[in-house]
Amino acid sequence: MGDAEIPKAEIPKAELHRMVLTRAGKWKDRGTVLLILAALMWGYVAWQLLLPEESSGCDGALFERQTTADGNVPDCAAERPWPRLLGVLGLSVPVSIAGTVLYTKGTLGILMSHHTMALTDGRR
Repeated sequence: MGDAEIPKAEIPKAELHRMVLTRAGKWKDRGTVLLILAALMWGYVAWQLLLPEESSGCDGALFERQTTADGNVPDCAAERPWPRLLGVLGLSVPVSIAGTVLYTKGTLGILMSHHTMALTDGRR
């Protein structure tokens, strides 16, 4: 018999607790993966801003002068992939929000299931 065929009243409390913990653990794991992905996106942006450009010999974007004494923009600042960096940074915001929501949902599900079992002592 599948889980959909059994009414909730017939499922033993310990089995229901295990099912809730399994589902909440999956939510928490998905949230962790999304948070790691968002951290990698932030790491990529930091890497692009801090490390020097090897092909053109330019310093990192945070360490170079943006204008010269005569007001011209040097080639290094003009060649930076600013739209790509801002796109990655912008995409990391919804990814981190979704990861935070999923992680919180999973953690609260686990805590509430344990709390319910503690209040009922595992009894029906």
